[in-house]
Order: sequence, then C-alpha cells, then structure tokens
Amino acid sequence: MQNQAFHFEIEDLITQFIAAFDDCVIKRFTGSREQKDQISVRYVYAPKQRVIYDIINKGKNLTLPVVSISISQIARDSTRVFNKLDGFYYPAANTNNEYAAFSNQVLSPVPVNISVNMSIIGKYQTDIEQILSNFAAYTNPYLVISWKIPAAYNLTKTYEIRTEVDWSGSIALNYPGDQTPADNYRVTADTNFTIKGWLFPQAPSSPVKNIFFIDANFYATSQLSGNPHRMLYSTLEDYATLSASNIAGVVETISISAAPTITNIYYANGGAGIGQQLSAGYTLNTFNSGGIITLLGKRFQYTTHVGLCSNNINSFYGTLTSFNFAYYPTISCYLLDNFTIVNENIISFRMPTLTAYGTFNFVIIDEAGYDTTFSVNGSSFSYVAAPSAAPENTYIFLDDSLTILQLDQDDVLLQLT
Repeated sequence: MQNQAFHFEIEDLITQFIAAFDDCVIKRFTGSREQKDQISVRYVYAPKQRVIYDIINKGKNLTLPVVSISISQIARDSTRVFNKLDGFYYPAANTNNEYAAFSNQVLSPVPVNISVNMSIIGKYQTDIEQILSNFAAYTNPYLVISWKIPAAYNLTKTYEIRTEVDWSGSIALNYPGDQTPADNYRVTADTNFTIKGWLFPQAPSSPVKNIFFIDANFYATSQLSGNPHRMLYSTLEDYATLSASNIAGVVETISISAAPTITNIYYANGGAGIGQQLSAGYTLNTFNSGGIITLLGKRFQYTTHVGLCSNNINSFYGTLTSFNFAYYPTISCYLLDNFTIVNENIISFRMPTLTAYGTFNFVIIDEAGYDTTFSVNGSSFSYVAAPSAAPENTYIFLDDSLTILQLDQDDVLLQLT
C-alpha cells in the first residue's frame, strides 16, 4: 500500500455534478403571473447547516435562493463488480507521429456510489418549485455526466467515461416553526442523488508491448502418440501429441495482421457505384480531379490517416508528414483532409489535384503499419504531359460514359503506369 492512487476522481465528479445544475435561473412574478424579474440561483459545495449559518450571521455572506451540495456517503458498488479483471489496454502516448510498440494498461477501477445531498433554501415557495422543476423534469430517472480516464495513465487521446447519476425521486419540504418577528422566513427542500463513479488504482510504471502480428503453424499428424486406438485425448497433457511433427513437410501457416491491406482500386467521376477498376496503363484526365477513389481491402476500420507519397515533393500543396513504426519502415506522405471508412473492407476519398509531374501512390495508415496502392498492381500513378499535337476534342471513356474534354499542350493526364 505504499503506492498512492489518487487521481481527483471524486472532486472531478462533484465538479461535473454541480456544473450540470449551476445554470438555473428563476423568475419573479406579479400577482397576475407576469414576469417582473429573474434571478440566478447560487450553488455552493457545503453542508446545509453551514449555509444556514452563513445566511443568519452578521456578515450575511449568502443571499437566497441558494442550493447546497454535500457528500453524505461513499460506498463500493458490488452490483458493478463482475470479476477480477486485469483491466484494459490502450496505445501509449507518443510524439512526432510515431506509433509506439507499447500500450499502457488501465487497471480495473473500483466502482463506488457517491451519495450526494442537495438542499434548496429559498424565501418563497415559488422559488423552490422553480428550482425543483429545473432538474426534476430532466432526471427521470437519471442523468449522465462525462469525465475522462485520469491523465496519469498517459494515453494517446482522451477517453470518455459516462457516469450515471440517479435521483432518489423524493423531495422533503421543511417550513419554519417557531419564529420571532426578527427572523427571516425561509423554506428548505431536501433531496439526494447517487453518482455511480469509479476510483482508479495507480497507473503502471512500465508499458506493455503491443501485438500487431500473429503467425501460427499447424502440423499434420497420422496418429496420436501413446494412444493405440488413435482416439483424441480428453486432456492436453500428452505434449508429444501436441507437437504433431511426425509427417515432415505438411505444415499450414495462418497469419493474423493488424496492418491494412489494399486489394483493388476504383475511380468514379460522378454517378452511382464505385466506378471503373484501375489497372496498369489506365488513364484518367486531370480535369476530373475531385472524383472519388475507392479502395477495397482488409482491416480499414482501424485507419487513422490516408495519404499520398510521391517522388516529387512539389506535387503537393501542403507539407509532408513522417510516421515511424515498430515493424514498418518510416514513411513520409501528404495527408488528405477527409476520407470515409465505409466498412472494414471499403474506404473512399476524393482525388486531390497535384501541382507538379511525378509518380505517387495512395497510402492507408493505422497504428500497426500501412499499405500502398503500389502493392495492388506493382505500379505507381504518375502525372505525364499530354501530347502537344493532341486534337482539339479528345474522347476519353470514364465509367462507361463518353466525356468530351478540351485539351491543349498545357493539359496533363493522370496515368497508372
């Protein structure tokens, strides 16, 4: 118990709880129920007894109406404890666009119920009723507040935690009893809430290495060793059987990868569908920049960036961004602003306009690695100058439709070579 596990969880939850209510405004009405004024309600974190003391002392630090918030109990919630989990793993924070080979472990937090007392103190009955209406209509039966995993876990981004806040549903009204003429009249309403929060243990000091690739070899066998009837054992204690190495050369290898794989490239210049499949030698006209490029493949759901790589850095409007990987070579590319992940097998984006000649490829990037369109056909896209003797009207087929394009010696073609 020498390690101190303190991440301000309770303070953050109470702050979020008060912030959810602390914008209440009540109105004052005339006898004909017409509004004549409005007052902001003050919320303070203090027990009701202290608030009442401040009201009646000579300094009169507080004015009515006021709402006091205080914690009455913190208890472990056994209904949210399922088993002894080891926690969760998230990518470790890194700099310079470097995808680290490690993740940080978020140990399983302890679920706690924070019981909160709310006391509303007002001078008029209508003030109390308006404050009650302000939250009672929206906490049926609960509300949700948002906070985050503590910063001590050093994660790559902010991970949201949504915490349920249950209202008891009952309100106790208290009216003043014996009073002297000098006493100020006040009405109090007491209710309570339960915040279903979490207390996190200390963040681990060392990260855990990520698994991006798994290779498994399966060996064929003609018999199960030690079993004369060649029947499968009911246990896994016969390690000679598990080796299954008595038939040489018969091996099946299965590989699992977290990196993306591109298998097909399509281009569409408007219209329905994904358009024409691109292969070596296919030509597009640069007047059609802005058309939709669709890539088919695997594991696109984890894509973090889509970029362009070129042998001419002048081909791009913006700057190049470098990425370092644990198991892939460093890559530099121009990042596209927008892309759409249709599903794990389809991703699409608009064809950008390049500013210079040169070869280039599209790149799909995730935390495990990347793949380029060069791997599909073994060739790269390139900008080439159009023939100077090109006819005034050049006919190019796109998506099985006829397009008439005006070309001159300054026009260029986009070609897959």
